[in-house]
Amino acid sequence: MVRLIFIVIAFLLVMGGLVGGLYFWGIDPLEKFNVLIGNAPSVPGAEVKPIVSPPSYVEYGLLSVPVIEEHEVRKQVEMILRLEVPFEKREIVAQNIPRLQSAYLQDMMEYLPIHLRNGRRLDPPTVSQRLLKLTEKTIGAGFVKAVLIDQSSIK
Repeated sequence: MVRLIFIVIAFLLVMGGLVGGLYFWGIDPLEKFNVLIGNAPSVPGAEVKPIVSPPSYVEYGLLSVPVIEEHEVRKQVEMILRLEVPFEKREIVAQNIPRLQSAYLQDMMEYLPIHLRNGRRLDPPTVSQRLLKLTEKTIGAGFVKAVLIDQSSIK
């Protein structure tokens, strides 16, 4: 019995030291615990920080666009794309990749001949924003956060 009491007291001292050490280093263990289990903050009136999930991606793959000028294929633009999506919407976006492929190809076949006239270079941020707007038009807003161009080349 004495041994059990000794073990309980030692456990409580270790836990008290742990909690005290965490407070000393500026970490509120109760706040972290409440965030983990999704409860309200431990301090009344404190701001609740939303839990941000890490970015998740759907691999689009290669988008190959022929640049047609004067009824001939003059150039070939190739872009490797990734779609940044909310974690819970990955499957929906992945199922809509064929629709996006069709929409991207149609739009880029109209846009790139104008964009690349007079020796101009491909502007990935502009193309990325255009593809994002097209994505929102095709499958709806809120499904894709960004269209990332990993690599691009003009042949």
